[in-house]
Amino acid sequence: MKKILLLLAAALLSPQLHAEGYQVNNLSSRQNGMGHVGTALKLNSESLWFNPAAAAFQRSKFDLSAGLTGIYSYVKYNNIDYSGENRISAESDNKISTPMYVYFNYKPTDRIGVGLAFNTPFGSAMDWNDNWAGAHLIQNIRLRAYQVQPTVSFKICKGLAVGAGLAIAWGDFDLARSMFPVGAATNATIAGILTSQGMGQYAPLFTNAGDRALVSAKLKGDSQVAVGVNVGLMWDITEEWTVGFSYRSRLNMKVKRGTADLDYLSPEIRQVLSRTGLIPRLSEGTFNTELPLPANLTWAASFRPTPKWEFAVDLQWVGWSAYEDLNVSFNEPELKIEDIYSVKNYKNTLAFRFGGEYKPCDFVQARLGMYVDESPVRSDYLNPETPSMTKMAFTAGFTLNPARFLSLDFAYGYVTSADPERTGSYPYTDPLTYSVVYQQAVAGGAAPEAAAETASKAAEQPFSGNYRLYAHTFSVGVRFHF
Repeated sequence: MKKILLLLAAALLSPQLHAEGYQVNNLSSRQNGMGHVGTALKLNSESLWFNPAAAAFQRSKFDLSAGLTGIYSYVKYNNIDYSGENRISAESDNKISTPMYVYFNYKPTDRIGVGLAFNTPFGSAMDWNDNWAGAHLIQNIRLRAYQVQPTVSFKICKGLAVGAGLAIAWGDFDLARSMFPVGAATNATIAGILTSQGMGQYAPLFTNAGDRALVSAKLKGDSQVAVGVNVGLMWDITEEWTVGFSYRSRLNMKVKRGTADLDYLSPEIRQVLSRTGLIPRLSEGTFNTELPLPANLTWAASFRPTPKWEFAVDLQWVGWSAYEDLNVSFNEPELKIEDIYSVKNYKNTLAFRFGGEYKPCDFVQARLGMYVDESPVRSDYLNPETPSMTKMAFTAGFTLNPARFLSLDFAYGYVTSADPERTGSYPYTDPLTYSVVYQQAVAGGAAPEAAAETASKAAEQPFSGNYRLYAHTFSVGVRFHF
């Protein structure tokens, strides 16, 4: 029974507590229209995020920028193991995510800039139907990270500057998932377990449940404050060419006391499942884990062939290999739930960004851009919580300057997959199948170790399928400079 409880706890926790590939890059309404380039551009207070060194080139004494982006994403899943009438399909019902930012930079002297940034650099949201085929992996998830960054920039000489900021981050998450796979097969297995335990009279409760989740776990957690750095360098090689470099360090988000609640389909099912011992005592305790947010390196160049045109290219390296594994531990030893170790094997990625801006007059500027962002997730770890795929995006935007001190920014982006359908699978061990096979093997005279090996093989049921992803982004921002 201890092994069964461990499988349930591991299935619940191990795939969920990470940011995966959901790094948010929509942190400037102006640059959202230019493919998110910015490391080699002089963006005043917005450079606090893209390249702290560039803030030293700000021409006004004060610069304040704020904005909001609405991200609407849509994912469609198809099971590749079936066809025709047996094909399993599902569509996400995601709410709009709204990353935001506020940047302020002050130039006390011509060479020095002092600024403060607030934004939401990491976050994800995914909503599937509570009773869909992958509910045992995820029903819904929200992950949010917030960051404050005090920054100092210094112009060494006319065309060369450096900058550094202290990144102070915190966050929270909540998610829900079914404790068992939903469907008639699960209900029949539980009915068989009840019969073997002398509780066959309760079997109809489960066979009549239909395709609904019998019990869902809802997890929540708040991370402690993590501290990192954001440093940058900018050099004007000529009047036409500028190069830039920025580095944002890895942040380790530590959750000390995460909590879990169990939501049963009915009070009767709660009473019966509690008597079987199939449900671990998750709601009675708390857990701790550590969630690394990856480091970023960006190399960039910008080119101004004429006063009205500017082009820029960024090459961004993201250290997603920080998700090599994940450890989850329960704080209460009396629960006797062993530590959970889960292999992730994420890979480091590159993102290529390109954008251009045209200034026909002082009143308006127009922008276009595109980017390609690699997926960090291997195909044999692809899951519906964050159905990661290499993303390709096309963006457009413009700025209006109704007054000398005021700018209004607008942008739109369309995001799709570089692969029309990303196909993969996620390893999953069904705890109910394990329970039945293990008990049968022991009853047949097998040693516990051999029974466990036989049951583990029988219970391996990878969740396979292909995913299609689309997203639309809408950004609006305002900037004051005086």
